[in-house]
Amino acid sequence: MSDAGKLEAALDGLVHDGSLSADQAELVRLRYESTDAPSDSRTSVLAEIAGYVGGAFLVIAIAIITASKWEVFSQWQRAVLFGAIAVILFGLGLFVGSATTVKSRLSGVLYGFSAASTTATIVIIQSTNNEPTLAFLGGTAIALIGFYLVQSFVGHAVLFGFIFIAGIMAISDLSPQGSETAMFVALYFLLLGTGWLALTYFKYVDEFLGYIFGGGTLFIATQIFFIDSERLISYLLMIYVAALTTWLYLRVNRWPILLTAVLTTTVGVGEFVASTLGGSLGSALGLFAAGVALVTSSLLALRNKREKALEIAE
Repeated sequence: MSDAGKLEAALDGLVHDGSLSADQAELVRLRYESTDAPSDSRTSVLAEIAGYVGGAFLVIAIAIITASKWEVFSQWQRAVLFGAIAVILFGLGLFVGSATTVKSRLSGVLYGFSAASTTATIVIIQSTNNEPTLAFLGGTAIALIGFYLVQSFVGHAVLFGFIFIAGIMAISDLSPQGSETAMFVALYFLLLGTGWLALTYFKYVDEFLGYIFGGGTLFIATQIFFIDSERLISYLLMIYVAALTTWLYLRVNRWPILLTAVLTTTVGVGEFVASTLGGSLGSALGLFAAGVALVTSSLLALRNKREKALEIAE
């Protein structure tokens, strides 16, 4: 759980116990949100950059050495090599820790490389198996553990990437032969996008990336249904995505959510008009563009009005 999530849970518990009033808890939330974390010193930033550059040099050196000897290594020697790298990187991540923002970022990068090395290790062990699902599931497990230890920006991106790819591979392996795999993948994206938006809304993951990943995955799901000729389902799904993201935007006021709502609505109406009116977009799309502008302005106005009302109430 992120620091913001822990704070919310602690405040809710104190309000429930009567130790704090609801107004006092809200004051703590506002002060917490308005408090900026101390900026990293120039020395820390330079040390972080040096760490990244040094790590890159080590990776390049190892790649050059192993490339010349790769054919000499047996399968298990290759697996041990990548497995050792994965363990060392994960250990370094634990050693660096998360005491500061710089250390958190560096740890996130180390855990991400450890997850990639773990995936490579399992792929080498399964060299006779052309289905790398287990390898990506192993990498996902390491990425999840790393993100649990350090909720970093990089760790968030790595974790979502592994879940995204591992899910597609698992569905491809589990789908019956001759079945429409794309439909199952679209359903998976629908669940993943909705779930990631929920995790972001309850502050378990970073808001900026979380809303981009969740909204983008939902939009991809709508397009898979449309491309797969499931037009009615795609239209209903677009309505769901637009409604969900609009509702969410009125509560959190984050531009990736607004972008998802406007993009889904714009593309959805364009596809509907093109498929039902034989491509006669013309005035219909012009009218719709004006409608989108009005809806967007309305959402912004409603949000600003709500914020001003809260300020007056305080």
